[in-house]
Amino acid sequence: MKKGRKIMMIFLGTALLFNLFGCDKKEEEPTSGDNTTVIDENAPKKIESKKICELYAPMNIATRWHGDEDHDFEFEIKKDEKGILTAYENVTGIFAECDEDLLYDLQAVIDKRDLASLNGVYDVTAGLAPEMEEKQFRVEYESGEKIEFTRNNQPYSLWGEEFYDVFAKWFEEKGMNDLYPDKEDTQVTRIRFWFMEDKVRKEYGLMKKGDSYVLNKSVYDFKKEKSVYDKSVKIPKDFYEEITRIADSYELVRRYDFSSYDYDNNNYGNHGRGYYGFGEKPQGEEDSTDMSLTLHLEYESGKRVNIDTKKESEIKAMRSLIDELLNYLDKAF
Repeated sequence: MKKGRKIMMIFLGTALLFNLFGCDKKEEEPTSGDNTTVIDENAPKKIESKKICELYAPMNIATRWHGDEDHDFEFEIKKDEKGILTAYENVTGIFAECDEDLLYDLQAVIDKRDLASLNGVYDVTAGLAPEMEEKQFRVEYESGEKIEFTRNNQPYSLWGEEFYDVFAKWFEEKGMNDLYPDKEDTQVTRIRFWFMEDKVRKEYGLMKKGDSYVLNKSVYDFKKEKSVYDKSVKIPKDFYEEITRIADSYELVRRYDFSSYDYDNNNYGNHGRGYYGFGEKPQGEEDSTDMSLTLHLEYESGKRVNIDTKKESEIKAMRSLIDELLNYLDKAF
């Protein structure tokens, strides 16, 4: 009995020692919802240098995607094995030698969104959705200055959108479209196009006549308060192909999809305010009283683009697209 108790005491003592000091001790995992915040008070909130020499920025962006619909990106700038400063997007695997234009545009976003104010911040909440898992941002400058912070990913961050836009456009200029969504590869099957300027509205659309459709054009003069033109013609043979070509040449579907959101204004997205990815969205712009645009397209795939705006800045930014559609459609009459 005594021997058994002695062995038991040795066993319990050994177990206790392992629990307190042993190598099998495990760190407790953060509980879902727990927040850990650590701030380096010595990290500078203002960076003097503008010359980026290294950058790492992984992100998941709800408002941007590539391929079918992958919202994950991992942007990086570093020297390659030959010592050449190179820009990478690691999810798609594309890369190209870096240049001053890319570095300048990225620094402009860093300054605009004051990312230096987050320097030295570690602020992470455990157990959030995968698209909000923690991400580390790091940028180093030739001066030796750094900006480093770690936070939960913010899928709707404006600086994330802008970083993506800078990289996607830059890689596209290098002949790589990998960062953009797959293109709409079906043809337009329906169009509704209304354009008003100087109180004169031109309307174009497909109208059913008997068992088939015709192309109709009508013009209404609001100054004279009457219709001044109304005519229907056969649909041109190249009609659907040409409308599709014109829309594609302005990346209309991509602009439309990417401009759906506006989290400076939570009540309405950009589309509800009359902006579709062409203009600059002037603050507080009122609707025009004598200009308006309606452009509705439907594709064979079921994809729809519905543009309705009275914003003069957006209409002017779309003017080339509008004129090309007007020129093509008017030839049919």
